[in-house]
Amino acid sequence: MDNLPSQKKGLSGLAWLGIGCGGVVVIAIIGVVASFFLFGSQLKEFAEEAQKNPTRATASAMVKASFGQLEMVAEDEVNKRYTVKEKQSGKLTTIYWDAKKNSPEQVSGDFSAIPADAAAPSAPTPAP
Repeated sequence: MDNLPSQKKGLSGLAWLGIGCGGVVVIAIIGVVASFFLFGSQLKEFAEEAQKNPTRATASAMVKASFGQLEMVAEDEVNKRYTVKEKQSGKLTTIYWDAKKNSPEQVSGDFSAIPADAAAPSAPTPAP
């Protein structure tokens, strides 16, 4: 009776792998839910602003994501152009609406650095 193979004790390697993967999935789900509760209102505000004025939303996101390294120094709501300044170096970046490309664009410098061929947003035509 001493020659019988002994029974393994504990979990197999595949069981431990399954437990580990399951733990990672649970942590990821908790992280997504927590992020939704912490940042959900900010994301909603950003989405609303991006629909109204994507150029301003882009400039605001740059400033907020810089952790105080950038500041908004010039805003032109009518022409949809915004200049952001890097506090440490003083470098200026202007975000403007390019009507030809129908999207926000950016250029180094102030409003004068905007290319001349980037058409300003057109004023809405009055209804007849």
